Amino acid sequence: MKLICDGLDLADAVNVVSRAANGRTVNPILEGIKLTATDGKLTLSATDLEIYVSKTIRADVKVNGTIIVPGKLFSEYARKTDKNQISITSEGDTVIIKHGDSVCNFQTLMLAEYPDIVSLNAKPHFGISANDFKDFISKSTISASSDDSRPVLKGVLCEIAKGEITGIALDGFRLSKVTKQIANHGGDISVIIPARALEEVKKLIVDEEVSVVIANKFFQVNLGSATFASRLIEGEFINYKQIIPTAFESSVVVEKAAFEQSVERAGLLVRGDKINLVTLKVADKKIGITSNNEIGKIAEKVDASLTGKDMAISFNARYLFDALRASGSDFVKVEFNTEISPCVITSAKTGDYLFLILPVRFSS
Repeated sequence: MKLICDGLDLADAVNVVSRAANGRTVNPILEGIKLTATDGKLTLSATDLEIYVSKTIRADVKVNGTIIVPGKLFSEYARKTDKNQISITSEGDTVIIKHGDSVCNFQTLMLAEYPDIVSLNAKPHFGISANDFKDFISKSTISASSDDSRPVLKGVLCEIAKGEITGIALDGFRLSKVTKQIANHGGDISVIIPARALEEVKKLIVDEEVSVVIANKFFQVNLGSATFASRLIEGEFINYKQIIPTAFESSVVVEKAAFEQSVERAGLLVRGDKINLVTLKVADKKIGITSNNEIGKIAEKVDASLTGKDMAISFNARYLFDALRASGSDFVKVEFNTEISPCVITSAKTGDYLFLILPVRFSS
């Protein structure tokens, strides 16, 4: 291999693919980054066998070739160059990197041991705007579980039908549901995408529209010169429709920013506690937000519009704050039945998302 490329382009590509180079693996080869030079381009790829990332940049390729470089060392060195033209040459098991008057060389890894990088050549299953996909990910993944004992709950159930994609995630204490419009979808389908994969995709999205391929038990996002792929999670998801209440005895509309800030302040006092308990008391056109422990007490009130009966109910402050922060609405609707029944948070104007939170039993 022998090529010359732009230092800024190389540093950007390294930042993208190094997300998949696993420095904590017991298999050293997965720490590597694959460089493939051919036909005026350099493609960098990395995988930890769960996610696969590649990015292509322009290069003046003198000699085609493929090598595996130590991911951490190569990434850090590429980020610290002077960003001028960089020459990369491989000779045997050594790679030589030159920029300006500087020269660096180090050993490459065994190409034969590196796993194949997934690339789905199937037709995209749907397209979605970049902003909508970022919002879809932000709203859905907050409720995904981190418990390895139930792998399906570490993912987001994605139901694609009738020109929409609906994402559902739950961890046994809360549930997220979000729906977005999609374009050119290739038929109804239901798959479970790892929440971690979606979060990584969100960091890479920059284009106006995202193209998504679902095939061969994989999920792939095409992002211009970058490609991201992940294995789908196999298994049967929980019947979430049985969990979401369809009628409520109390409904409150409140300004989201004021409510979120009060919940965040109340949560400061209890964030080290086991259940981070905050209590909401809805009455007299106000929501009271309180928290207390042996250190002290915080009590605030926020203006609200109540339909139905007064309510006192307690929640884990972090779950409540996460839902409000992700909502993105100016005003939210918070709906209750009893102090031991789930509460549901939606937009006061649109119906594109829903957060459900289980309460902590309230005692007066």
